[in-house]
Amino acid sequence: MPRVCVVVVAGLDTQMLSMLGPRLGAIAHQASLESVFPAVTSTFQASLTTGRTVGQHGIICNGLYTRGEPETHALLDTDSYPEFRREVSFWEQSSELVKSPRFWADWNIKTSMLFFQQSIGQSADIILTPKPVHTPDGRTVSSCWSRPNHLYESLATELGPFPLHHYWGPMAGLPASVWIGKAAARVWDAQSPDLQWVYIPHLDYNLQRLGPGDPAIARDIRELDTILEPLISSVWKSEGKMLVVGDYAMSDVCGAVAPNLALRRAGLLKTRPDADGKLLVDHDASEAFVMVDHQVGFLYARPEALTGALGVLRELDGIQQIMTKEHFDRMGIDTPRTGGAVILAAADHWLMHDWWEQESEKPAWQFSVDIHRKPGYDPRELFFEGGRPGRAIAQDPVLVRGSHGLADSHSNRAPAICCDSYLFPRRYRLSELVGMIGRLLGRA
Repeated sequence: MPRVCVVVVAGLDTQMLSMLGPRLGAIAHQASLESVFPAVTSTFQASLTTGRTVGQHGIICNGLYTRGEPETHALLDTDSYPEFRREVSFWEQSSELVKSPRFWADWNIKTSMLFFQQSIGQSADIILTPKPVHTPDGRTVSSCWSRPNHLYESLATELGPFPLHHYWGPMAGLPASVWIGKAAARVWDAQSPDLQWVYIPHLDYNLQRLGPGDPAIARDIRELDTILEPLISSVWKSEGKMLVVGDYAMSDVCGAVAPNLALRRAGLLKTRPDADGKLLVDHDASEAFVMVDHQVGFLYARPEALTGALGVLRELDGIQQIMTKEHFDRMGIDTPRTGGAVILAAADHWLMHDWWEQESEKPAWQFSVDIHRKPGYDPRELFFEGGRPGRAIAQDPVLVRGSHGLADSHSNRAPAICCDSYLFPRRYRLSELVGMIGRLLGRA
């Protein structure tokens, strides 16, 4: 049976194919992929590995509105910030959160998942994913969860510890993805999986910092050769098949929208002070709240407040559409996790979680890289305040120049596919891509 390696490169789109370096460019057969909606990391990965829609697998975005969901609470990683994660939690890793089986579940093949979301559990035979240790004195120590248990230890001995601070935050960049590429090559050689999944985040950082239209992005695209060269060499040496796919296309943005601030001003979102007198969302008292992720937001409202909340949000500049429940089935997002409505930003805007009127109301974690206490995705964590290391995280939303989430919003960009086997058709639906992976493995 042929072995197959699938590499998901964050933000790789069809406009970038002509700029690939010689190594990746040698994967000659190219096509485009129809966007998954919402077009964000966790949703795409769950859709690709199950072959199912959001309404079936339940991963609506990178976060979950977990309040009042005791069954979900049992699946959360509550080693850190449990009081926050039991209300809204981003970047949870349990594979049991995915409500559909992986498409290879009954194929009796050896599988590997490296740096994929919702992978911890029974999703694969070999797993490697970041799981930093948060110390009592506030430090974050880099580590990874792995199966087998000794896998990360052996990789760290050979490659050095995983460079966590280059994986996310103001220092995010090439070193983390280079480490992942080398680790993936070693897993391919030493563990011999039949199907290997690898996530490479490198492009994502400057696409958000600079926007996809910035000329500096071309250098990042060429650096994919440096990242993937060890893995491509290992796969081809073993006569395996190589598939590289983008998960979404970015759009240039020039501003942000704050739906929770609008709900607060309308009296629908209530706040409470924390120990320092800063303001947190009071979910007990609030009638409406929006969980935001890039350009998509999910409205959770009490039934009697839904109409009023929708009226408030429809008045905001930078919102292009609000989908209510009658749209959910057609969009493939009909699951209880979706809430009462889905808010879509305009293509040149993104959604921020902010609910504060002034700087003095912001919790301390708003000024740091803190992906588990913030109740929404915050791309400002890619910037230091004033651009200088050692300072707080920037707060100006205009710094963010690229975002994503809106499927089919890009007239000239779509997720890209590169494969060393012939591609037909030239544009794939997700189900067709899953079928192609099956055929490469010799399966129906």
